[in-house]
Amino acid sequence: MKTHPISPLLLVAASLAALLLATAPAHAKDELTPLTVDASFNAADAAAKGFTIADAVALKGIKRVAVPVFALEFIVADNVTATTSSFGSMGRASSSQYYKLLGVGEADFQAITDGLYVRFLDALRASGVEVLDAAQVTAAPTYAKLVASGSPAPIKSSSTMMMSPPGLGLYGFAKMGGGNTSSQKSLFSAFSEVGAGFAAVGAISDTIQLGKELDASLLEVRMRVSFVKLSDNNKGFFGKLAGAASTTGKTLPSVDNVAMSVQSGSMRSSVTMKHTLTLDGAAFADVREKATTAGDVAGTVAVELLKLAIGSKDSSSSQEWEVVAAPDKYRQVIGDGLNTAGSMLVARLQQER
Repeated sequence: MKTHPISPLLLVAASLAALLLATAPAHAKDELTPLTVDASFNAADAAAKGFTIADAVALKGIKRVAVPVFALEFIVADNVTATTSSFGSMGRASSSQYYKLLGVGEADFQAITDGLYVRFLDALRASGVEVLDAAQVTAAPTYAKLVASGSPAPIKSSSTMMMSPPGLGLYGFAKMGGGNTSSQKSLFSAFSEVGAGFAAVGAISDTIQLGKELDASLLEVRMRVSFVKLSDNNKGFFGKLAGAASTTGKTLPSVDNVAMSVQSGSMRSSVTMKHTLTLDGAAFADVREKATTAGDVAGTVAVELLKLAIGSKDSSSSQEWEVVAAPDKYRQVIGDGLNTAGSMLVARLQQER
């Protein structure tokens, strides 16, 4: 079948449409059942039906590859808030939960990222393709231009850290959706990413040029590591009319947002994992409610007194939790889980090419 180069306008439309769909709120009935990674998990079997592929043309006939972007995002804090609507004489109710990851940090995340990158390249070589190493990638003239258009790693916020192997930069589509924790998965966050989407599309021509310089297909990989699953139990019309607001949180290490963009000449394909991979909860040594300080108590009392003074019937509750990782076990569990996701990407690439 004859193929044609992708026009920049089509790339803009496709990229931004995919972004809006990916970050728009999803109803529970639309969420796929997570896959539990244990001793019986078969990455190759899961890969055969576990991905969505947007136009596989760039995957066909691949023999030589480079991985110029390898982004791992670690969620370190997350929160959820549920609210009800006032109805008649009833006041509004709200419930919030806040979770923070302790016991591991940037050094652990960097070590996991570095190890996974080596294992991913080894898996690619074992699958039968020639793989360029990082030094060959960074020596290409156009790579410096692409890195200059992005951000140096790590990219940090109050809720996430995005890591990359030493020498590799974060640019293009790898940066889109950064910091998209449970509290930020909304259509509004999607619109905030539109500018980043145009910047990513603008990097396509340079990415094509980099592929020519390296004489290779380019694989841009991104994954995310979470530590808690949060739920707003008052979603939907009837949930908002409930007499009380409630939220739930379940601490569980997981890998999601697994995606790989493939640039082969002017052809571009994307491979996106459908499921979340849930991992061994032994990565965490303790889950405890954050200790309340005298200042917290004083603040709560002040708010309640104000409500009483103005006759407000609104009610609110909040809890703060600390999830303490067991560092060695965390590095093992998360490293193995990410390696499973990487193996699934390699297996699907092998099946398609």
